[in-house]
Amino acid sequence: MAQRTRRPLIGVTAGVRTMMSGAWEGHDAVAVNESYVRALRAAGARPVIIAPQDEWSDEEIAELDGLVLTGGTDLDPAAWGEEALATDMTPDPARDAFETALYRAARRADVPVLGICRGLQIIVIAEGGELHRHLPADLPEHPATGLRPTRVEATVDAASDLALALGTCAEVTAFHHQGVRAVRGDLRIVARHDSGLPLAVEAASGSSVLGVQWHPEIDGADGLAVFESLLTAVHHRGETADLRSLV
Repeated sequence: MAQRTRRPLIGVTAGVRTMMSGAWEGHDAVAVNESYVRALRAAGARPVIIAPQDEWSDEEIAELDGLVLTGGTDLDPAAWGEEALATDMTPDPARDAFETALYRAARRADVPVLGICRGLQIIVIAEGGELHRHLPADLPEHPATGLRPTRVEATVDAASDLALALGTCAEVTAFHHQGVRAVRGDLRIVARHDSGLPLAVEAASGSSVLGVQWHPEIDGADGLAVFESLLTAVHHRGETADLRSLV
């Protein structure tokens, strides 16, 4: 019998939605866009769906090879001391708190992280950054409004891991009305739109972190390269661990 190779286990965060029809109408369900699962499988990973729950320990998250923080609703502004706006989506404080703790545990455990849209915003806020709350008012020259998927151009820093995957210019699919205002902590901006809006961040040091303000899971082959960059970070982490074990 041929030996099976273990695929990298990638945690994929999910939200909770109330089912609107069928035998279980009115009951809550764990929900995530299947496009994330399809993209990770195409990249060679084994997705593991993670619903909001009690916090994971560092030891538990270290059993994963990587983590994807997925898209979803706006973050709860109360988490960073701001008042709600009429343009905010209904927040999910429990999911916010769980994913923030999960991100911080992944950083401590040296587990590579990919944040997508809302996931990027979780990363930025967890590191002490700030968000534009409503881009049509804050930065009207940015074409994305959150009303529909919008193709935008990202200029990528040549001295970044993201550039290895996409090159220094990429057309991507954005679907958001909030965005990064300021980056702090152990992050650096590695892609922007011509309006000045940051479209991607990476960790400046330590474990691998990439956050993108677009949706690579629906961008076909170009989007697949972003997920493959996560797998590259996973393999690099494994090679580093193997070298350490030899010392």
